Amino acid sequence: MIKNFLRLFGYFIAFLAAGAAAVYLVIYIVNYDKTGEVPMLVGKNIAESSELLNKRKLLIKIIDKEYHDNIPEGLISRQEVEAGKEIPVGTEVSVIVSSGQELYSMPSFEGQSLDDVKLTLENLSMKIGKVTMVHSDMVRKHRVIAQRPLPGNIKRNEVNFLVSLGPYNVSYKCPSFVNMTLEDARLLAVKLGIILVEKGKGRRVIFQKPEAGSKVKTGGSVEVKLGSGWGMWF
Repeated sequence: MIKNFLRLFGYFIAFLAAGAAAVYLVIYIVNYDKTGEVPMLVGKNIAESSELLNKRKLLIKIIDKEYHDNIPEGLISRQEVEAGKEIPVGTEVSVIVSSGQELYSMPSFEGQSLDDVKLTLENLSMKIGKVTMVHSDMVRKHRVIAQRPLPGNIKRNEVNFLVSLGPYNVSYKCPSFVNMTLEDARLLAVKLGIILVEKGKGRRVIFQKPEAGSKVKTGGSVEVKLGSGWGMWF
């Protein structure tokens, strides 16, 4: 009696299990065509993405564009529904399309002061990269000698600069300007990088300060007194 009961109970459990499996199978078959799996669209163009979605009875919707450093223009850079997710057929999958790398219009900064350059870059939403300081006899101190990238449309918002420290601070013995004509004294001063401070009137140097042989630096000054006679050079 108990054995028969257990046998019947076992049949009943098996029947319930089979019924549940059958119900699940029916539900799966009925809903099979009602959802679609979202494919990976990032990095693909619109035509290819539309074809992939159509095969799954899904639709594509472009909602925006954005600059992207790595994905070329015209390809999808982002999708709102992640790949692999099951969604109802007929659903629109929103995507964002890449506009490629953002281009920046780079002006020329050569000859400008570093402070002015910083202000201009700030207004352009750009930034200074590496600044290398070097001595230059041609470009004034704290002025830009060169820049990289060069002026034009560039794909990054950072600029590197070569900036002048001015000429080297060279010291040497002051030459004698006494008894030189004013024209010759001026030429020598320019050649040596000395500022000639002229006092008096005349076409010839009759006195100088500091005296010949004193130590002077490039960019320093020498005061000369002008006259018409001959000066004392000793």
